[in-house]
Amino acid sequence: MPASVSGLGKVIDCKLTAYTAGPESTGKVPGDPGYDITASGARAVQGVTVAVDPSVIPLGTKLFIPGVGFRVAQDTGGAIIGDHIDVFYNDLTTAVDFGVRQQVPVYILPNWFPFPAS
Repeated sequence: MPASVSGLGKVIDCKLTAYTAGPESTGKVPGDPGYDITASGARAVQGVTVAVDPSVIPLGTKLFIPGVGFRVAQDTGGAIIGDHIDVFYNDLTTAVDFGVRQQVPVYILPNWFPFPAS
């Protein structure tokens, strides 16, 4: 964990999975309305976007996830309930290889926290 995150915000243990914009994850294909568009209206971006349950982590929240990096809660999903975060990847193989990770500490960062450049 970067020293800049230590002691900031709340920490929750989450289940992590991964998804893509493709039909395996969203049921949409390129050309469909809303393909690659998140619940917040932003385009899904690898290295930035995660899907969350907004009753647990509000959309727009900045996060630090050890082993994943800094991310922003930009999306939701029908299977994303409670302390579950879905990490966006462009590539299906990468998303599948990510697997399921249990009890990962996720740092919920304050709004003023500067989001690092990728």
